[in-house]
Amino acid sequence: MLLFLFATGCLLYYYKYVRGDTKASISKNPNYELYTPDRWEIDKDSVTLERLIGQGHFGQVYQGVLKLPDGTLKPCAIKVRTSHATDLLQEASIMKQFRCYHVIQLYGICSRIRPPFVVMELMVNGDLKNYLYRHRQNEINPRSSTLTESDMIQLALDVADGMDYLSDQKFVHRDLAARNCLVNANKTCKVG
Repeated sequence: MLLFLFATGCLLYYYKYVRGDTKASISKNPNYELYTPDRWEIDKDSVTLERLIGQGHFGQVYQGVLKLPDGTLKPCAIKVRTSHATDLLQEASIMKQFRCYHVIQLYGICSRIRPPFVVMELMVNGDLKNYLYRHRQNEINPRSSTLTESDMIQLALDVADGMDYLSDQKFVHRDLAARNCLVNANKTCKVG
């Protein structure tokens, strides 16, 4: 009997102090910062959505126009996400700190409406994957590509510069792909 009590005591001690509680506990407030409007907040009436230019699991991206405080109109891209809107706002909060020519520039955030949206630099040539596909050589005319070797090297250097900047900022992109790099009218490529 004494041996049984000793063994039971050892097991209880082991489970309580050595092994610890194995039940998962959920924090009431995990390390998620709630988005709070700041100087990046823009009025929804200053943004006009013109046409849908992209759609996927991330939401929709529209081409539009942003009316600046001085009254000038600036072409822009508007990212709207109906589900997981907090993810979109967290992404925008991260983008606020980036100041690099080869990283997509954030213009503003409209968080006071549902669904919220993020206003960014418009890249008229779309994503790098489709841009390269549209400008590839075809079988009939091997010299049909409008991109030179120099152009392609410059696109790669643009992406490398953007990623180097993000690395210097201690930011890990986690999804670098041609579909997430965008090309503007001047053939400049930026990480998005």
